[in-house]
Amino acid sequence: MEKTNAKVYFSIHGEEFPIERISNGLQLQSTHEHVKGEEIRRKPNSNVTYTKTTHWKDTAWEIGTEYEETHDLDEQINQVIKQLEGKEEIINQICKTYNLECYFMLVIKINEGNTPAISINKDFIRMANNIGAEIHFDLYANPYKSEFDE
Repeated sequence: MEKTNAKVYFSIHGEEFPIERISNGLQLQSTHEHVKGEEIRRKPNSNVTYTKTTHWKDTAWEIGTEYEETHDLDEQINQVIKQLEGKEEIINQICKTYNLECYFMLVIKINEGNTPAISINKDFIRMANNIGAEIHFDLYANPYKSEFDE
């Protein structure tokens, strides 16, 4: 059985904007980006049947971690924050110029009922506040067999 894992990413998103300006302005390479209207490409999943094609409803530039086994998201949060430190003014200017918004996303896949610790430290709060970012949580609690099921 797969262990509980999580990833953290930062997203700048809006209607339409030149994605390369974000990478150039922040001097960072995105870990994911998409353009409004592009087809959403999904990884094959034997448990899911897709019956129609869907398209992105916005344009986004993201930087973050990959899924990692974890019992505490603090390390992944800090990995993302460190890449953005000192770039708050640039982020604010980009968002103002192109009428964009930003958020941090914490994605957690819970397996076997093992929930990780989630703490929002002062550096994370300060960064989110300085750039006007929201903090979102995306939780996937997969079914598991409990000792009571036996």
